[in-house]
Amino acid sequence: MKNIFVMLLLIFCFLIFTFHASLASSGLQKVVEYNKPSVVLMYMDISGKVSFSEPLINQRAFKELEAEITNLAYSGAFGTTEEEVTRNTIRYVLTKMAQNPNKYLIPSKRVRNVDVSTGAVGTGVIINPNGYILTATHVVAMEEDELRQIVINKFLLTIISDELFSAFENEVGVPLSKEDEDLLTKMVVGYISSNIVDFKYEKMIYAGLGVAEKGKSNVTAFFKPANIIKLGSSEKIKDIVDMGRDIAIVKIDQTNLPTSIIADHEPVEGSEITVIGYPAKVHVFAGALFDNFSILKPTITKGIVSAIRTSSKGVRIIQTDATISGGNSGGPAYNNEGKIIGTASWVLVDPNLGIQTQNYGILVSCSEIQNFIKEANIQNVQSEVDKNYQKGIDEYFAQRYRNAIKYFKKVQDLYPEHPYVKEYIINSQTFIDQGKDKSGLNLDLGGNTALILIILGVLFCGGLLFIIAAVGAYFLFFRKKPFAANK
Repeated sequence: MKNIFVMLLLIFCFLIFTFHASLASSGLQKVVEYNKPSVVLMYMDISGKVSFSEPLINQRAFKELEAEITNLAYSGAFGTTEEEVTRNTIRYVLTKMAQNPNKYLIPSKRVRNVDVSTGAVGTGVIINPNGYILTATHVVAMEEDELRQIVINKFLLTIISDELFSAFENEVGVPLSKEDEDLLTKMVVGYISSNIVDFKYEKMIYAGLGVAEKGKSNVTAFFKPANIIKLGSSEKIKDIVDMGRDIAIVKIDQTNLPTSIIADHEPVEGSEITVIGYPAKVHVFAGALFDNFSILKPTITKGIVSAIRTSSKGVRIIQTDATISGGNSGGPAYNNEGKIIGTASWVLVDPNLGIQTQNYGILVSCSEIQNFIKEANIQNVQSEVDKNYQKGIDEYFAQRYRNAIKYFKKVQDLYPEHPYVKEYIINSQTFIDQGKDKSGLNLDLGGNTALILIILGVLFCGGLLFIIAAVGAYFLFFRKKPFAANK
């Protein structure tokens, strides 16, 4: 009897542990599902027009160069075969012109205008249902010289193309080597950079809301123009360490938006965090791997709080080993309660190699963010959309799909553009049709799961002890012994 009791107790404890572990796992997943709708793709659109003087050949300089080439060719410096002489002559000319392009090319009166369009991506998180978005300063603001350089670099990329190389090859009748292409590029860049006669640009900030639906709209329809409300530091991004509070608030013209809540206190070192954002390596550079609609779905990475520090500028920061890269900037990191503990700012750079180090990301702490939004007089609150959506998620994870659909439809009524609720409604209905709905079973343990399980365990064990005691008493005191019946 004692062995049976021990075995039953072990089985019950195992069930408690397994159930609690599954709840913890689903809890982390729900943290992501609660907050994904409030994480947005930030895009800085930079467009401009660059005008430069088209070049003319400096005949005098070229005659001098022609004389040099002739002497070298006759001396045998360029080789003995026609092919060797031709190739080495081209290399010599390109080298000379790359070293001093403005000696051999002079500006004409003809001006060429080139339209340029480029941009940069980052991440933001909605912190108020009326369209207030928290992001990083360097995602939405830059100094004039930095913006100018971005536009010029993009402009040069449009000029330095395969078409340029092909045209040059057709002119000289010899294919260019990689070294030849580099010299030609250096020559063109050198000339154009010093002969820009006019330069205009403008920038616009956009927030990409949710995930586009195929067949209904194009991706650009999901980008809403945003205005800068407050910057936490200077607009410099050249040396991000000097930025101070790398946080900013922008606003879009929307209401009833899903939001995330900022934590009131900093996390404990070693605690788990979840980062949600749009790393450029996935959403830009690898964009060709995915369709334009799924590119708006964020990337999720996990890690721990490695350390909590104060920067040289007096800013509270959180160091983490969660994967953070370009494009994640401005994006939120959440604790296991689903609250923002920091926003991605920068990663450490190896001083010797000049490249980003792995697993050393920096977040601006929630304590800085709380002070920042108070200065901006912005309330960090959730909307009815969030409340209904989170209840729907809870019901969905509990397999109470009929109940979940009721909440999800309320979300749709309040915010028809919600990025994920339609998919949840479809999935819930599919599970109902498959007979998997458990809406009739409503054991909601709330936030006291562990306590309730312990109470159930005590009641179970106590009841089991009572049964064993009752059976023992029956055999000892009430049941007649076999030999008494023969008297």
